[in-house]
Parts: sequence; structure tokens; C-alpha cells
Amino acid sequence: MDDVRPETTHYDGAAGGWGSLKGIGRVFARELSTIAVVETLARQNKTEGHMCTSCAWGSRRIRIYSKFCENGAKATIWELTRDRCTPEFFEQHTVAELRTWQDYDLEMQGRLTQPLRYDAASDKYVACEWDAAFAAIGQELRKLKPKSTVFYASGKASLEASYLYGLFARFYGHNNLPDSSNMCHERPRSG
Repeated sequence: MDDVRPETTHYDGAAGGWGSLKGIGRVFARELSTIAVVETLARQNKTEGHMCTSCAWGSRRIRIYSKFCENGAKATIWELTRDRCTPEFFEQHTVAELRTWQDYDLEMQGRLTQPLRYDAASDKYVACEWDAAFAAIGQELRKLKPKSTVFYASGKASLEASYLYGLFARFYGHNNLPDSSNMCHERPRSG
């Protein structure tokens, strides 16, 4: 078997230290974050605080102020953004149009403020109430055989949310629970 090595690109940027803090600062400024974000980062990966939500890798809990990685800090800042994507945004854009947008531009619209459902007639997402959203999800799940389902989740979900989601899937009758972290950390096989 040939020894295949992936190509690498030389990178002169920071991989830690002040360069990473500069990168975190740029994200902090762009997200219009508040001092509460700094307070949250100060508690991240601390004994009396909480673990980072950006990855599943364990971290020793030691008492230093900046015990987080650059990507973990950025993920925390993005999660705490003040930007909100309201139903009014979806009233102005069809799904066909949104499919032409870059992922980054969609992400920059902010966090969703309420449940949405797809309306095929208008090709738009329209707001709905939580009770209606849960009822519609339940109605669809009752039509399916549990073993035919996959409960895909974001790897950025908190441990608590992931735990509850896993309980729900198992209660429903299946434990097929891949998440985006699985996809990112799996290495493709060759040959």
C-alpha cells in the first residue's frame, strides 16, 4: 500500500497566545457582545463553572482565568450573540432564495427567536407556537417506525441538552444519535 500523506499548507498565523486572544477579540467585537460573555468565559472549564459547549473532549479543571481554547471561546461568543433572527426575516425571504446564501451569511442573521414551520405554498418558513411545533413533531414521529429514524444534533449543543435529546430518542425507541462532532472527528478510510 502506498504511503499517502495529505498535503499541508504552511500557516504563519497564531495557534495560541496573544494571536488567539486577538482573534477572539475580533469575534467579540463583531457579535456586539456584552460583559456577560466575558463573565461566562471566566467560568468556562472551571471547577465552579461549566464545561465548554464546543467539543466533547475533557479538560482538567484548574484555576486559571483563560482556561479555554480559541475555538471554544468563539463558540461561546457566537452562542451568546445579541443578534436575533425573527419571523420578520423569513417573511422577506423564500427558502429558494436562502439556499443561494453562503453559510456564513445565514449564520450572521442571529439566533432564532421561536419555532418555524415550512409552508410549501409560499416557500417560506412561518412562525408557529411551541405547542403547535411539538404537536406536529409528535404527529410525524407517530407515523414512523423508531428504527427508521436518525436523531441528528449539533455538536455545539450543551451536555444537558444532548443528554435530554438522547433520553428522548431512547424513549422513542431508537438510539441512532449522530451529531456534527461525529462527522468532523471521523476519519475517512482509504483503500
